[in-house]
Amino acid sequence: MNKNKDQIIANAFSEIRDFYDQHGRIPIRREREVINTIARRYFGTWNNFIAAAGYEPNVKKTKAQITEELFKMVHDFYQLHGRIPMRREFARKNVTICKYFGSWNKFIAAAGFEPNSRRVPSKMKLKNSLLQYYLKHHKVPTIADCLAKNGLYNHWSYFTHFGLNSWPDVLEYVGLRPYFRVTTMTDAEAKEEVINLIKKHKIKYGKIYEKLKPENFPSLWYLKEKFGWNNLCYMAGTKIPVTKFSIKDHYLNLKKNTSKPTAKELAKKMKISPSGIVWKLNQPLNDFILSIGHEPAHKTPIRCKLTKKQLAELYKTKSLAHGYPNGMPRDKLQELTGYSRDIYEKRFFSMNGLRLVCNFKLPFKGGKKYSEEELRDILNKPPYSNQR
Repeated sequence: MNKNKDQIIANAFSEIRDFYDQHGRIPIRREREVINTIARRYFGTWNNFIAAAGYEPNVKKTKAQITEELFKMVHDFYQLHGRIPMRREFARKNVTICKYFGSWNKFIAAAGFEPNSRRVPSKMKLKNSLLQYYLKHHKVPTIADCLAKNGLYNHWSYFTHFGLNSWPDVLEYVGLRPYFRVTTMTDAEAKEEVINLIKKHKIKYGKIYEKLKPENFPSLWYLKEKFGWNNLCYMAGTKIPVTKFSIKDHYLNLKKNTSKPTAKELAKKMKISPSGIVWKLNQPLNDFILSIGHEPAHKTPIRCKLTKKQLAELYKTKSLAHGYPNGMPRDKLQELTGYSRDIYEKRFFSMNGLRLVCNFKLPFKGGKKYSEEELRDILNKPPYSNQR
């Protein structure tokens, strides 16, 4: 062990001791990534390094130990407060509880207590409450009827959970005919007037329409259900809807000018990001282009399935077969072996590392000259140690 290595390890131990004095515990691995690299390099694992520093490493607990600790916390809370805890009072344990029990109420039931009833009604309960009122009283409920004695919830609950902002929209959402409609226009008139309004103000988003629409115009929810908001914007010329058909049309139009349009060119034409196109297609863009019978501009490179030893043997065999006793040049790799320089350098750190494995003579044309021992030391380092 040389002096430099001793000094690095001593500094790492010193930092661990300082952390322990400050926080009263040893650090976890992700809190000290630089020291983690040193630990892996010289001690093999983080826990070996912590033990060498004179501390007891953290041991991964079993599921039985974790659940026992959680149950104890709940029982202690009940003894102290006389009630079961609410989820926000165990916020730091929520991830662990969901991982092992699925939900908060299942955890409370497993601990031997009765969970609190759900305070927030589901969409189905809200919808059924309005329908049951209609069947019982033979009339459509109004906002004034939204009382607990009538079996209805507060009207804001319907607005919030249905994502609406008017009572007629709520009634139409659950399938009831409202006693009045916000607009007196017919469907054809509403469509024409809304398109003209979108053209006039160059509206792209529904929130802006809600701010600018006159009193007699239909609501945004009504337009979405009846015509589709993106379709109206497309008719008005303010937005290009991103669908499989529109993507195909734009791709074919671009193909008339360029032989193979790239994803960036297509995204620029449609005024959307490439990732947005992929999200709308729900498949990789190259797969979509192949499905419509065209060849993509860029293909995913073929993955190398050979092991490190097989790849080195291929390089050595092809080099000797084509008259390169000390290894073929880099510009011949793709042609003679079928794999690019990047694949070899990722596996062997550098081309000299590959030559070293194949027992070829190492060329030297300037720059830093590595000895065989230094190259072997570099090859044996963990992959992440070079990414500081």
